[in-house]
Amino acid sequence: MSGFFTQSFPPEPKFTEDSICNSLAGKVFLVTGGYSGVGFALSKILWAKGGRVIIVGRDEAAYEAAKTLIEAAPTSFYSTQNPRAGSLEFCKVDLADLTTIKPAIETLLTTLDRLDVAWYNAGVMHSPAGSTTKQNLELQWGINVVAHFALHKMLIPILNKTAASEKSGTVRTVWVSSLMSFRSPKPYGINFEDVNYRSTKGASSLKYGQSKAAAVILAHEYAKRAKEEALIGEDGAKKPAVVSVSANPGNLKTNLQRHQNVVLRTLSNAILLYPQRLGGYTELFAGLSPQIGEEDFNGQFVIPFGRKGKMCRSIETGLKEADTGKKLWDMLEEEVKPYI
Repeated sequence: MSGFFTQSFPPEPKFTEDSICNSLAGKVFLVTGGYSGVGFALSKILWAKGGRVIIVGRDEAAYEAAKTLIEAAPTSFYSTQNPRAGSLEFCKVDLADLTTIKPAIETLLTTLDRLDVAWYNAGVMHSPAGSTTKQNLELQWGINVVAHFALHKMLIPILNKTAASEKSGTVRTVWVSSLMSFRSPKPYGINFEDVNYRSTKGASSLKYGQSKAAAVILAHEYAKRAKEEALIGEDGAKKPAVVSVSANPGNLKTNLQRHQNVVLRTLSNAILLYPQRLGGYTELFAGLSPQIGEEDFNGQFVIPFGRKGKMCRSIETGLKEADTGKKLWDMLEEEVKPYI
């Protein structure tokens, strides 16, 4: 309960755009859903500090509108220490349709020689009952988990390549979770017998909590796998590995609440929710803070608004006692195999 409280009522962020003293020029970043909500706040900072920012999503019109707003930022936003802004580009992927991922990412990879940080940020919450993806997956599971896993699998080679030539701990994946991971199915966060809730009753909030628990579990599992891969080299020497963390950005005023009951949405906006830019700082901390490093190969859980925290106890128990990381990873590999 104490973890739930400290994440709901966090202190002011200490790691912000002002903490990035050096230009991010030459660095490449990928943000799914980077044209709205927390992703927009994050993309704006990365661009302002000189980074090449690739925004992945399905709505090109929304991207163009966000690009206009970002590029209209006053020069004071990116300060005299970083006077030259970076670049923005769009990669069209419909996360509700697994068939769109491979062709788009294959094309993108022909333009990249590195990838420094990938934020798996896009998501849906409290989607209407019966909502599914093109592949008939429960919408929150399909977008928040399966599609991001497929995307990640395609990015692993370039992440490994970049990590091998960079300072240890600087190349990362950030799997965006939520406080709702603490309200995921018992006993270990995933309803493995029926992840799509086709024959099991479950509220939309429970399904959303499951999808956010999956982000924590996958971050932890990839951290283990990335470390193992880094130890395998032709010369037998250890190479820097990709650091994998999960993050709860915070309880924020974003369009994730669009499917929520109007009365509940109004009350929560007034009492419990914070501006989306603060969630951007949480994700910024997870991706760029020097406080995160190779020692965090346990899949560090980052909490609002940029602090190391503790994951839900039941999720942690599942990872330790039931090997849920491997179980989920193997399940998803079979799910996405036809599409990547």
